[in-house]
Amino acid sequence: MTIRLIERHIDDNSLKMTDAHSEPTHREFFSIGELAKRWRCSRGTVYNRIRLAGVKVLDFGVAGRKSKKLVAAAVVFYLEAKYTKGLP
Repeated sequence: MTIRLIERHIDDNSLKMTDAHSEPTHREFFSIGELAKRWRCSRGTVYNRIRLAGVKVLDFGVAGRKSKKLVAAAVVFYLEAKYTKGLP
């Protein structure tokens, strides 16, 4: 059974990654929810970290209202590199 499950994820001799922490394709932007899954924290924590870093966010709505917000992938990779601790 596990072999059949693995075969479903194989496409042209390359594995499709389904893990939320590994992105197989190049992404331009991440949503707040995707960052919360990626960083294993709440969406509120993501908002706080972005605000403290002074990051510009792409907002698809009117100021002060609920809307879709996206963060550039380059900014995400920069923040991860800056704040990720290495192993001793």
